[in-house]
Amino acid sequence: MRRSRWKESEIEDMLRELPTLKDDRTKAEVYARIHDKKKMKKKHWIPLFAGVASLFLMVVLASSFIIEKKGTTSREDSGSSGKLSLSESKEMADLERKDSSNQEKPSEDKQEAQEFSSNQAKIESKDKFSEMEPRKGEKEKTFEQAIYQDDLKNASIITMGVPDDQMNFIVPISIKLKQHDESDTLNQLVNQMSDIEEAQYGLSDYFPLDIKISQGNDINTAHIDFPEKSQLLAEDTLFLHSMEETLSYNNIEKMTFSTEGKQGARFAHAGYLKEVDIPHQKKRTYLLYQRDESSPSFLVPSNMGYRDFEEALQAGKGEADIEGISPAIPHDLKWERISTNGELVTIHLSDQAVIENSEETLQALEAILFIAKDFGFEKVKFENAPIEEVGKLNLTEDIMVPEAPNQVN
Repeated sequence: MRRSRWKESEIEDMLRELPTLKDDRTKAEVYARIHDKKKMKKKHWIPLFAGVASLFLMVVLASSFIIEKKGTTSREDSGSSGKLSLSESKEMADLERKDSSNQEKPSEDKQEAQEFSSNQAKIESKDKFSEMEPRKGEKEKTFEQAIYQDDLKNASIITMGVPDDQMNFIVPISIKLKQHDESDTLNQLVNQMSDIEEAQYGLSDYFPLDIKISQGNDINTAHIDFPEKSQLLAEDTLFLHSMEETLSYNNIEKMTFSTEGKQGARFAHAGYLKEVDIPHQKKRTYLLYQRDESSPSFLVPSNMGYRDFEEALQAGKGEADIEGISPAIPHDLKWERISTNGELVTIHLSDQAVIENSEETLQALEAILFIAKDFGFEKVKFENAPIEEVGKLNLTEDIMVPEAPNQVN
């Protein structure tokens, strides 16, 4: 067996690896123990000798094991500039494992972060695309509410005058249907009165009514028959205003009345009536009605008339001290003068007039168009407009007044 060449420093290192021995006895106890040993018989030191021999043997075996391990470590680290002791090698291995673990964990976290960022970017990109492009099969969103003649090439309109939730105004709402014969208009009207859900629009639950509506003596007359003691006869002001607003948009010029088949009806305020003409030019202004933020905003005609068109326009900017009612025409939509020529009214806008391609501006311009319609004009011209189009309204041309307001379908 080849003799190992140990250095003193290596022996010291190996001895440091041995477990620490601690003697808790006092000096007196040690001296007493030595004195007692001398009195012991010869056979009593044999176990001590055996213990010392065992300890020596353990030291030799441990030394051989340490040398062998050190040789292995030296061979593994032969490429390094210095040799590592067993303890140093163990500590280095532990540090390498910890470092490797720390490196792998951030790598995994970084990968997860990259995947999250990538997914988030895809979602944001998709949302941005959805905002820029309408979905396949969907039409681009518009903010038009009025119905124009060009919208009725293959369609018909039913308009109903529904009281607001406080029953202060009559709000006309319009439904576009498949084209039908004009003689069937009243039947279509009755059907829509039964189907409408007024609450979703912030309006009173008013229809259907406990009356029978049929065609009168001609196509432009509607006949209404009341049951005896109908509540509508007592609430005649609201009823007559609602029916006038409704029928005026449906080409009806006159209402006739009967009670249980007998000619005429006795109203609480209007008195006994056989018939009532329906005016189509009431010379009113238009305001905005909206019950709350969750309800749609509607154009609503005023309850009073005005002397001329410009006065009615100015009244459209006025504040009404009524809940849910606000101006339809903003104060910054200014004009310098107004001129008329037969069926055409021209509004010369001020240089300071604020007009944008927005829902608010469109609603203001449509309010002006309906005011013009209420005064008997058929076309409106806006001169000196800062932009050419608002919605589908071309401000460089004469604009035909709409057929009906507040489309809800």
